[in-house]
Amino acid sequence: MAITIEAFTFDWYGTLANHRHKGRGALFSEYLASRGLKAAPWDRSVLYEVFDYYGRRYKPQSSDEEKQSFWIEFTSLLFERARVRGIGSNPAGIHAAEIAAIFGAGCFQLYPDVQPVLQRLRREGLRLVVISNWHRGLESFCIEMNLSDLIETVIVSADVGIEKPDSRIYAEAAHRLGVEPNRIIHVGDLLHEDFDGAMSAGFRAVLIDRLNKHPAHPCRITSLFELQRQVSLLE
Repeated sequence: MAITIEAFTFDWYGTLANHRHKGRGALFSEYLASRGLKAAPWDRSVLYEVFDYYGRRYKPQSSDEEKQSFWIEFTSLLFERARVRGIGSNPAGIHAAEIAAIFGAGCFQLYPDVQPVLQRLRREGLRLVVISNWHRGLESFCIEMNLSDLIETVIVSADVGIEKPDSRIYAEAAHRLGVEPNRIIHVGDLLHEDFDGAMSAGFRAVLIDRLNKHPAHPCRITSLFELQRQVSLLE
């Protein structure tokens, strides 16, 4: 007997979005060099530290003045954590706009297939969730990238203290949805964290292979436009 699919969960980076140009660490290092500033070697743990603050304080619906104030505070914290030297007086106010461009949602872009496919799934009555090994604040990114009307909830590892492939992060998604795991399909680009992790949690799974790394995988797609075909094979 066929099981009705009620929801999809999606990985974020590499599945729905990618950097617009290059990674934030590289952009930050290049920006500092262009201003004659020095810092400690880039450490991704700095992202998690400053985005703990971002997750608590940033509000996408804030006024321009409130956002400007936020990014000044964010920049000050970032420069402190990254041990930036040679900044002189009032560094945050001078650099905040560029730091917002590097570390805000504008650094990312959605893949061209994301909006049309997610819109179609929602029209068909399916519920959509993001599950990501990511720092805090991803929900704000989704709002600013026009996904908030499509995505029901965003589950990030920094918030729940669990990372994929741990089945508990998938169980959290099923719990929030109130849907049995075998009625959910997870779509992600990483074989172990996404495909294997979702399957171990009782989900169905599809591997999106945008970079053609797994050409022989039986549940592989290269674009979300192929999702409907792959789902029909799973049913």
